[in-house]
Amino acid sequence: MTAPVPTARSVRALDALAFFAPDIQGGVGPFLVIFMTGTLAWDPQRIGSVMFVSALVGLVAQAPAGALIDSARHKPRWIAGAIALIALTLVAMANWPGYGVILAGQSLIGAAGTLVAPALAAISLGMVGRAGLEGRIGRNAAITAAGTVLWALGTGAVGHFYGAHAMFFYATAMAVPTIAAALLIRNRDVDPRLARGADAVDAAAMPGEPAGRWYDRRLVVLLLCCFLFHLANAAMLTLVAQKVSSRADASGALWMSAGVIVTQLVTIPIGLAVGRWAPRLARKPIFLVGFAVLPVRGLLYLLADSPAALLALQVLDGVGAGIFGVMLTLMISDLTRGSGHFNFALGIAAACVGLGAALSNLVAGAVAHTSGYGTAFVLLAGIAAIALILFALAMPETRRPVKAVASGASTFGGAAA
Repeated sequence: MTAPVPTARSVRALDALAFFAPDIQGGVGPFLVIFMTGTLAWDPQRIGSVMFVSALVGLVAQAPAGALIDSARHKPRWIAGAIALIALTLVAMANWPGYGVILAGQSLIGAAGTLVAPALAAISLGMVGRAGLEGRIGRNAAITAAGTVLWALGTGAVGHFYGAHAMFFYATAMAVPTIAAALLIRNRDVDPRLARGADAVDAAAMPGEPAGRWYDRRLVVLLLCCFLFHLANAAMLTLVAQKVSSRADASGALWMSAGVIVTQLVTIPIGLAVGRWAPRLARKPIFLVGFAVLPVRGLLYLLADSPAALLALQVLDGVGAGIFGVMLTLMISDLTRGSGHFNFALGIAAACVGLGAALSNLVAGAVAHTSGYGTAFVLLAGIAAIALILFALAMPETRRPVKAVASGASTFGGAAA
């Protein structure tokens, strides 16, 4: 199956969507922790409960959201609707910042945001085809990181100069170009069968790969590794945000903004490099690097005691995030090729990621509250080491030869890289 040749308008709109959408997807993201810690003076356990419940709601919605995107005929419109709902929720949270409103609002944002990632991946696959997917996903990761830099600069500056409530309205304003970008993508430029991974499976298969089956041991191992990775990863930024906020006083939003920017500036070249080299190299060795940096990062947090040192370690977060985001999508694409369940499997993976993140914030928040931040970082580093070992020993390679596609799709895929 060949991919359609997309118009320049749709390509530019997809770039714009990758730039804006993933930031608005999570509302105000880690800056919500700054708001709850600094403005509302909530303790780590209460903050952890908000993050846990909202993440739990989001993870329950992940797989159904993926299945919905598989069946949806006009995927960009679903992104536009989800972003509009998130924007309205942010306005409510800013005006009525009670525990119940923030808990319900962040939960609604978590549920609506589950549509964004699978839809973006589906549009990318449906627009460029298999041969262009690695370059397009790497390009998406780099563009998303660049967009996050702008979002973090704006949110940090607005929060610092105009107060924490203003961050919510800044995020709401950023939703406008996101919705516009989604609506500018021409639906005829996205092949519906390719977008859900329903293209034909070629004769080349990995050794020991079960014919015509995607839900096998390989997917189970990958999902378990994803769960453990985010069980270790998610709370690290939350704990750093709490430490920075407690030591930096009114500058907490700016320090948090700096940390996000450091991460994303590293993610940009990592995403581009992974997208460029993924068509030539095996998936597993690249992914192993992403798993390996996480336990190192957790242990190094024990040695950093100033806000500047803590946030400098976000360089490692950028390496891990850049690799993880690209390689997980590519491995899921490998495993579901020909099944028509690409986005459903992405939704299941996102649910595992969300479950790990929710438990991470709950457990690490409780440990930090009772035993201190150092103990919490040691626990997270240990979990990260388990994820690394499991992936190294139990996860097989998933990449297989991909037949050349039509010259239009191949050319675009090469340009994207």
